[in-house]
Amino acid sequence: MARPPGAFHSITFAAWRDRLPGQHRASDRYYVTLAELLVRLGSFGLGLTWKVRIDDARLVTRFAEIEKASSGAGIGTLELLALVAPDLQFVDADFAGYAGNELKVVLREFDSTSWDLCTADASVVREIRQHFPDAVPTPEDVLQEIPWPTNRREI
Repeated sequence: MARPPGAFHSITFAAWRDRLPGQHRASDRYYVTLAELLVRLGSFGLGLTWKVRIDDARLVTRFAEIEKASSGAGIGTLELLALVAPDLQFVDADFAGYAGNELKVVLREFDSTSWDLCTADASVVREIRQHFPDAVPTPEDVLQEIPWPTNRREI
């Protein structure tokens, strides 16, 4: 069956990873941050403007600041990166990247355990899958909870 143009691909992958051999730190595991994902988006994500929704943002000052910065016209990728780097961890949050008025990508953190990526750009999905080979199609019930319309589908 032909896939409709512009329909979003959606994958889910674990937020906590085993460290690679040679990466000696205090723990054998590390957390994939929003900052890392923004960098992995590369030139695709660089010119995007972001809208952010963070559950219980009012409880954490930095979260509230990020939501406020993204209100209105949104926040640029580099500004968002500066606010979340190097290691800010969210619990439940949604990050929607726009080019003008067109939604290009949604990054969704769930319960600090997994990330969902939704985008119509297959090259972005390939890039993320290359770095996170455990990525699987996002379950339909999860897709229905994403607060931005994506004309989404699983791959």
